[in-house]
Amino acid sequence: MKERMKRGSFAVEASFVLPFLVLIVFVCICLALYLHDRSVLASCAAEMAGKGASAKYRGEKELEGELAGQALALASGRLLVCKRLEVSVKVTGKSVTVCYTGETPLLSGLSFREEETAMRLNPVRFMRTCRNWKELLDK
Repeated sequence: MKERMKRGSFAVEASFVLPFLVLIVFVCICLALYLHDRSVLASCAAEMAGKGASAKYRGEKELEGELAGQALALASGRLLVCKRLEVSVKVTGKSVTVCYTGETPLLSGLSFREEETAMRLNPVRFMRTCRNWKELLDK
């Protein structure tokens, strides 16, 4: 009789432990998918900010519209679980900021926000300023 009870105890223990283990695996997979999308969007934001910063002789509004379209196209094919993705681009005379915001249906709606800023440099103006300072110091 004791042997029969010992054999049945494994089934009872497994019925308690197995759902817990399945839940842990499910949560780990959901978090891995969420972190994947966040890292992809951070990379896309950095790429678009750098691209916008290197664009010379373009108007701010024109550049904002172009970068917003390119940023959305760049990220759209790479995401795994993101459902609502919004892109905002702000271009000023000195910087370009690309911001992705979105939401996933995993684990009761995780949301994220990835933002990257790049400085707009004008190397021609910098070189002219350096030459002017050098001429001023030489006098």
